Amino acid sequence: MSSTPWAVEAQQACDVDEAQRLFGEQPKPLPRLRELLAACERAGSRDYRVYMFLGVMARDAGDRTEAIAQLRRAYELAPTEPNPALELAFTLEPKHASQAAQVYRALLARDPDDRAALLGLARVDRSQQRLEDARLIYERMLKKDPWDADALNGLAWLQLANRNREKARSEFETVLAKDPNNDEAKYALTKVNDVYKYVFDTSGAYVSTTNGNSWGFGASALIGLDAFNTIEIGEYHFTNELVTVSSIGLAVLPSNDVRLGFYHAVPTFYNLSLTYDYRTHATLPSEHWIEGGVGFYVTDRIKCFGTYRQAFGATQWNGRLIRTGLGLILSDSWEVGPSVFSSAQGIFNNYQNIFSWVFDVTYRGPENLLVVFGVGYSPMINNVDLHARAIVPVTERFGVTGSIAYNSINADTRATAGLRINW
Repeated sequence: MSSTPWAVEAQQACDVDEAQRLFGEQPKPLPRLRELLAACERAGSRDYRVYMFLGVMARDAGDRTEAIAQLRRAYELAPTEPNPALELAFTLEPKHASQAAQVYRALLARDPDDRAALLGLARVDRSQQRLEDARLIYERMLKKDPWDADALNGLAWLQLANRNREKARSEFETVLAKDPNNDEAKYALTKVNDVYKYVFDTSGAYVSTTNGNSWGFGASALIGLDAFNTIEIGEYHFTNELVTVSSIGLAVLPSNDVRLGFYHAVPTFYNLSLTYDYRTHATLPSEHWIEGGVGFYVTDRIKCFGTYRQAFGATQWNGRLIRTGLGLILSDSWEVGPSVFSSAQGIFNNYQNIFSWVFDVTYRGPENLLVVFGVGYSPMINNVDLHARAIVPVTERFGVTGSIAYNSINADTRATAGLRINW
């Protein structure tokens, strides 16, 4: 039996209250909901709930652009209602954190104790590396409720950001002791072991060229001072001071190379570095390398970087090395990047430039697995550079490291193997 026209019209009438009731069901009856909400849109409804429901449904379906458009309309229709504002801000957080913060702050201006807005603003502060601002919010919430699980989790995340792994683990476990089904704390504990404050590397090296071969060995340590700052100290020794030529120019393996470094990195925003190498030789003058670097994210998937190294000491060491390039993030695991080297040294044709083009592929796997491989070419000296390195975790705190590189110009082959300890 076919439906009569009046029955079809009744079925498609705008009934926001019925839509709200259906929206609360689990699972949501999506076909019926879409039917009701489409009728409200055709009727030109000014009820903010229509567009809020449409926005949340679009977000659940993975269409964040449509979700933001619908939720923004709901927010504009009812700027003093908390629900559309909270849904809009939450949807803005991943890609438009600054806009999300504005919405959360507007909510808090009307109600300073709005718990959802406080948690949302703290999440934004964490994502934008304003860790102290986030800490103040969580501590404010805990003054009101010392067992607020979300605030306790938030403080534990801040401990993890500051590389205090065991303290973070203890605080997440405290939450689970009070609330054994807390999903956030359970998830966080799976991430704790990926964070460390100290890294110690020791390795041996073998270098072979047409002029002979050399063995090397040494160690280095990275010390995380806080969430953003790291220092490095290291020393390496070679048994034979071979002359090498590669994509970064001419160099002589040092008898001893002492390295000091300082690194400042704000994740997903920018990084700065400054390193100093003091290189001594058995029969040649000592040399000094000073290198500064900067990198920044153009978008969340594209980053730029550049470094400048100045070498000095005796006249034969004077020179500079410039590197610039891009990192293109394809996924959470894969990154590719072209870069260009420009090397000029007094000892090489009176500071004649050697340009080299390099392309690298990086894979980041579980538990800090890292694999990098690439190829380079220097047309002026007709040199092909092939290189690869890897860090392979064996246990939670131990891993093996290795690298191999080949430069065709003088059959320069280098290999290293070592051990990494982190804690």
